[in-house]
Amino acid sequence: MAENKNVVQDNTITLSTGKVITKRIKKGQHHFMERALLAACMTEGGQNIGGVMSTMTVQNIFSIGAINGQEIKPPANLSDVYEIMAEFEYDEWAEFEKLVLPKEVQEKLDAAAKNSPNSLGLKTESK
Repeated sequence: MAENKNVVQDNTITLSTGKVITKRIKKGQHHFMERALLAACMTEGGQNIGGVMSTMTVQNIFSIGAINGQEIKPPANLSDVYEIMAEFEYDEWAEFEKLVLPKEVQEKLDAAAKNSPNSLGLKTESK
């Protein structure tokens, strides 16, 4: 069995790849900025599991203060969110999200994913 190399100490997370993420100490303006970006992510259909995941992604992006010692400025728009996420390989991002999620939130998401109906795909196709 592979040894778990994740280290979470105070405000620092070290991923199994060695990437070090320093969490930001959020201030009042970060809350406002997060909410503005979250509004851009929501759809007319209301909140669903995808919306919850988008919410968590934006909140996690705002929690990043530095990557490997390089300061990360809070995103001002969705383009900035994509640029910050580009600093991570796919598996690194999944690992980071899992490490920063509170355990009770992770358990609720796992339960929701297990209980959600399978997608039937598109019912109509263009010919």
